[in-house]
Amino acid sequence: MMQQATLMKSSVWSQNGTQPSVLVGVGNDHTKQYGIRFVRDFFCQDELAKFTLFHLQDAKTIQLLGTNERSSSAKETVAEEFLARTGEQLSCLMTAQESLKQVGISSNRLSLLSRLQTHSKAWDLMEEAANSNHDALVLGKRGKSWFESMINGSTDITKEVIERSCARPVWLAPSSIHGRRNVLLCVDGSRSSRNITEHVAKMVANNPMHTITVLHVAPGKKYTTASPSVAFLNKQSRNQRKAQCFISKASHQVVAEAVSLLVANGVKEDAIKTQLAHSNDPASVIMETSDQGNFAVVAMGRSGTGNSFMRHMLMGSSVAHVWKKLNNACLWLSC
Repeated sequence: MMQQATLMKSSVWSQNGTQPSVLVGVGNDHTKQYGIRFVRDFFCQDELAKFTLFHLQDAKTIQLLGTNERSSSAKETVAEEFLARTGEQLSCLMTAQESLKQVGISSNRLSLLSRLQTHSKAWDLMEEAANSNHDALVLGKRGKSWFESMINGSTDITKEVIERSCARPVWLAPSSIHGRRNVLLCVDGSRSSRNITEHVAKMVANNPMHTITVLHVAPGKKYTTASPSVAFLNKQSRNQRKAQCFISKASHQVVAEAVSLLVANGVKEDAIKTQLAHSNDPASVIMETSDQGNFAVVAMGRSGTGNSFMRHMLMGSSVAHVWKKLNNACLWLSC
């Protein structure tokens, strides 16, 4: 029977059910911990979220029990025992943990988990994220390779696999965000767009380091407005609408609904900016906006508008193009 090893799982977590929980995939290569780097740079404060660092291995692991109520010093002792008993291949978990602790994320916000790989690594990671009720799954190079297989129609990517990939939002981390800040939230009024909006609110509402820019790109000749204020979106006065004459009322409504959803989920209005644009190449506008604004995160609904299975469960063309080109910001995706 497969055994599993866990440690540093604090009882404090259960007392605050609203705190976001993030599952971070950790590989054996210490130099390619893209997910850990992103978490370290984006959160870099304590009490913003809780994190489970998850490693998949081929060898059996040892189950460690009774760590929930231990003191910090006792937990450090357990951590040392864990490393000694499970071998050097799991030192990546300890390295990842230390990296997060160095920026102020405390031990009682961190849990280490290692278990035997049973399917593909991507599948096992998605399964763990869904079964353990995490709010997000962070993937690095492994995630990008998996999504590439999905887009290219690999025979291993079945309907069941695609559906499982929609169980939780996925973050595709770059090698580094190079000191970038803030979230670019791309909206189109679809169900998946509303889902990613709620997800962004949950993850960022209590983080004072980041603002959220809501971007909507409507089809048409390329044109971008000066960012209208949240007050404008709320009031929608006739004179103000005339000043934004190149952008349709429907586009304003898409952005206004996203802003309302963010505020309803705890984001302060002064932390929200908006931008509207026309273009027949929305992916290019998104990439340009991300680069010009030095955003740390680009957040999108995976499916876009439409009812087909492939559009809903796989990813829309704009998302696919952004995914292929985005190298310096983390891509957050939700179905």
